[in-house]
Amino acid sequence: MRLRINKVALQGTSRVVEFNPGLNVITGPIATGKTTLLRFCRSLLGASLDSLPPEARSAVGAVSGELLIGAETYFLVRPVTTTRTARVDVASRNEAYRLPVYQPDSSASVTFIRWLMDRLDLPRLQVPSAPTKPESDPTPITLGDYLLYCTLLQEDIGSSVFGHKDPFRNIKRKYVFEILYGLYSLETAKIQEELRDVQTKLRQLTNQSELFVSFLEGTALGNRADIERNITLLESDLQEIENASRNMADKLRATPEIQDLQKKVLDIESTIGRLTAELDAERQSNENLQRLAKQLETQISRITRSIVAQKYLVDIDFVICPRCGAALASERGNEDLCYLCLQPPHPVLTRQSLIDEQGRLESQLIETQELLESRNKRSSELSRELVSLKDGADHVRHELNFKTQTFVSPEASLISQLAERRAGLISNLSRFKEYLQIFGKLDSVHKIIEDLRDRKTSLEADLDLASTRAGKSEEQISVLEQEYNRILERFYPPEFGEEAFSSIDRRTYLPVFRGRRFDDLSSPGLATLVNVAHVLAHHMTSLNLGLNLPSILFIDGLSEHLGQEGLDPKRLSAIYEYLIHVSAQLGDRLQIVVVDNEFPDIAREFIRLELTESDRLIPSA
Repeated sequence: MRLRINKVALQGTSRVVEFNPGLNVITGPIATGKTTLLRFCRSLLGASLDSLPPEARSAVGAVSGELLIGAETYFLVRPVTTTRTARVDVASRNEAYRLPVYQPDSSASVTFIRWLMDRLDLPRLQVPSAPTKPESDPTPITLGDYLLYCTLLQEDIGSSVFGHKDPFRNIKRKYVFEILYGLYSLETAKIQEELRDVQTKLRQLTNQSELFVSFLEGTALGNRADIERNITLLESDLQEIENASRNMADKLRATPEIQDLQKKVLDIESTIGRLTAELDAERQSNENLQRLAKQLETQISRITRSIVAQKYLVDIDFVICPRCGAALASERGNEDLCYLCLQPPHPVLTRQSLIDEQGRLESQLIETQELLESRNKRSSELSRELVSLKDGADHVRHELNFKTQTFVSPEASLISQLAERRAGLISNLSRFKEYLQIFGKLDSVHKIIEDLRDRKTSLEADLDLASTRAGKSEEQISVLEQEYNRILERFYPPEFGEEAFSSIDRRTYLPVFRGRRFDDLSSPGLATLVNVAHVLAHHMTSLNLGLNLPSILFIDGLSEHLGQEGLDPKRLSAIYEYLIHVSAQLGDRLQIVVVDNEFPDIAREFIRLELTESDRLIPSA
């Protein structure tokens, strides 16, 4: 993904620095602000602003800049603060955002770092914090981890590879290498994530199961077979007691006198139910008849008013308008038109037809009232009959209770004993069944544990298989190795070492100088040559093979550990010659920003800012 800084401006000062594609050099004597400017540049890519000097923090309110990502130009403004939720303003032709730098909040769920990773098409993965333990706590691969391969810091360039001596940074460095070169894929990440979950659940369930078994050992719950035997004995005893209770109930039901009383109670209750239903029906019918009577009375009243209105309105001639009071002339109309409304008269009901209808409704009302009276009388009769039956039922029930108690009294002691024993057996049986349920749940846990173990074995096999799919990755690493060796040899490295060629360690992913590990290099100058060749090899390989490494490179203190004696000046010139060659060869595909105190004359045309004691990055107050 093409990534380029076009411009950086320090708000609160007049300092504006413009950068070109390819090589850009920032130079000047010590303590003039070169590294500070580099920190401001890197802050536009999400780097921390914690290590700014006091004068920069007090003078600069915000750093603004122009980024090219892919084919889109973005304008950024980031305040100079260490607050994790500080807002970064982002704008392009079609987009505008205010995003918190590192930590989302209620108003923005996406951070500036997350936005940058999405724009750069960098995969967001959770990886085990301990690479040899897939079940270890996951840690995210961040934008800063990817940019390790885009930055050679002054404090690292002569001593470490992307900070590999820091254990935490070294873990992330190795993960990024595996991601870039296909050794660690999304498939591997998903397998490791599931394996981590499986091992966590397996560990928890195994511990719980062992603790539970240990807790039960030596108690009444320690022997499952004994619990099952007790359940069988209790169920047998309970069956015997219930059979004895049923036999006594059968003897009670076999008494003729009690059976007769029971039949009477059932007959009376059946009759009461039938009469109750009949009474409810009568009451519902009464309510319906009452509503009908009220409707008839209302209709008769309306017809009466209609009869009166017919006589009063139709038979009277109007001499004034009933609406506005103006005089009316009868000659306005004729036989075909009403002189009041000037409309043809319409046939209306005659007075006699209304009177006849009134008579018919009055007859119907009388019939309804007579039927209502009859229904009310029937309801009263049913109510009295129900009261009588309920009294009789109470008497029969009382007699039945008396006879039953008289029969039961001689057996009361035995019945009480049976009931007490039955209650005790039920309680004990319930308790032992609950014990057995505990063992059932333990069996379920053991089954889950076995399933998890099978799944763990399967996932480990899948992980091993995914690890073996490194054919293409090895080819890509070989290309990296060849590029690294080719570039390093252009820098006139010292003529010593156990092997003829330099390489990449397949276990640590660190550069090796002619058979010697990086940590065995005692010369900071040689470490600088190796570091520069190594980082340039990554970028050249990424561009040649289409790997997903952001195409920007920051190098701070390039001449820091290269002296003025022997081949060192020649080596420094060789590095700059190669940077200029890469700049011309790649054009705008790779931007390189170098911060250095010294530089050869061939690099002068690439200087973008030259600071001096009198022209510091942040002028002295």
